[in-house]
Amino acid sequence: MAPEQGQAGRQLRLHRGFYRHLLLVCLAVTLGFSLPGPMVRFSWVAFIVLTLLLAWRLGSQSLSGRRAGSGGAPPADVLFRLLGLATAIAQIVWLFSPASLRLSGVPLLALYTLFIAWSMVRLVGALARERRIDGRLLSGATAGYLLLGISGGLCLTVLATLQPGGFRDNLTGQILALPAIGAPVEDSSSWDLDFGRLNYFAFVSLTTVGYGDITPMTPLTRMASLCLSVLGPLYIAVVLGMLISRLTGAQDSPTPPGNGEPPPPGRSPAPTEPGPEPDG
Repeated sequence: MAPEQGQAGRQLRLHRGFYRHLLLVCLAVTLGFSLPGPMVRFSWVAFIVLTLLLAWRLGSQSLSGRRAGSGGAPPADVLFRLLGLATAIAQIVWLFSPASLRLSGVPLLALYTLFIAWSMVRLVGALARERRIDGRLLSGATAGYLLLGISGGLCLTVLATLQPGGFRDNLTGQILALPAIGAPVEDSSSWDLDFGRLNYFAFVSLTTVGYGDITPMTPLTRMASLCLSVLGPLYIAVVLGMLISRLTGAQDSPTPPGNGEPPPPGRSPAPTEPGPEPDG
């Protein structure tokens, strides 16, 4: 086997397990929202792992196809991985910044939005190149939907720190606010409530359910919620269209009938020419 073929096969094997790994990490982030008290902060570890996983695996997307033996990563892949690394560093810096340094969320918001948008384009492109519908393809499609909700939750959380008072709990009338990392233990209940509920609200907006228990109060938070409500149905429409095209393409593949076989369903036999009428 040539070195180029071996490299291509190795990259393809790595790419086959990516969808399941991405789904598991997205589920870990989602389940982290339900952790009690200060333990909810451990979900940020899964956030950072998710960012690094996207940067590493989707960054080698161009190497997993026909260009695997071209010798070196394309500039777009290098730039994508650098953007993912910068996003992970911005997450760590924002996570450990005191409440007085609210502007540390501005580079995180910009980097994370750009990185997730580029990741979704690459993920949908990778799903579109799959030739058959199986568990891997469904895992990747499900992970992409969860990724939209998780990313929306992070963006809403950052907005809540940049603009205090951006979200209001309609049940209690209180403003959702996030304390600093160094807050006392007795204040950790707001993490259990606010951080989890902001991510919950992101998924509610993504699915366009709209329970009405949380209301965005500022123009920026309202626009972010509106964008999530548009992206959710749009992603479902794109993925469903892709899956339906795969199913119809597999069913409509031409198979020439053999001798004595009936014609394919939906195709009427060729009309026969009328013969001479018998004499009355």
